[in-house]
Amino acid sequence: MNIAINKTPNYTEVSLSGSLDAVTSPDAETKLMAAVNEATAMVIDFAELSYISSAGLRVMLGLAKVMQKKGGKLVLSSLSQQVKEVFDISGFTTIFRIFATKSDAISVLNG
Repeated sequence: MNIAINKTPNYTEVSLSGSLDAVTSPDAETKLMAAVNEATAMVIDFAELSYISSAGLRVMLGLAKVMQKKGGKLVLSSLSQQVKEVFDISGFTTIFRIFATKSDAISVLNG
């Protein structure tokens, strides 16, 4: 699991790659929570994420709760079909704003 974090003046961009599962989620949670605590707007790019488990979904839910409490914006982009199915089955597609492309997600944050 690799996490790349890029801070811009208007938002924080996070790119995930590999698998977000029970093994990788504790480290991912630490890094992502630190990033979300400093951000008012965040886009998480799933283009290179091949797998997400319930442990990974729990990390995403935690990020959403933190961002919601402080009135920030959190958007997701570029979910693969497999990852999107996990979000669909879990009902997380109703919790998150999900966009087909990173540029679509960023346009919402900049708008």
